[in-house]
Amino acid sequence: MSVADKSYRNEEISRCGHIDVFLRDPGDRFVLGLNEYCRQNNLNVEDTWQLVEQGKLIDRHFAPQYIWLLHLYKFYKGMVTLRPFRHIKKITKVHKNKNIRNKVNVALLRPFVEVDYQLMESINQTVDLGSIVRRQKNVLS
Repeated sequence: MSVADKSYRNEEISRCGHIDVFLRDPGDRFVLGLNEYCRQNNLNVEDTWQLVEQGKLIDRHFAPQYIWLLHLYKFYKGMVTLRPFRHIKKITKVHKNKNIRNKVNVALLRPFVEVDYQLMESINQTVDLGSIVRRQKNVLS
């Protein structure tokens, strides 16, 4: 945010003509996101993974990226270009990769990665956000 030339909030987003959306690799994001959530909350990764698997816990750090697109759709009905996260280097030099020390590898949970792997099939394509929402909504069911 410190280097943004402009920012929009909620209803203001509808003024955008186009939005680039950066997607992280779903598997890496799930594992690293769960580790980061546990680090921030001083929790055991394996125990927390069990809660996630049982449907008792979800957090923005490891929830499907599709959920973010679903929320975006409340305020924006236009075109988006899905970009791999590495594309951010073409936008800014400010981004820093976080190094998670002592990362604990966990099994991927299908409900948390499947919809995002399908999104990755449209990487570097410009598509109507509404079509993404409609096409992917059944994956989470």
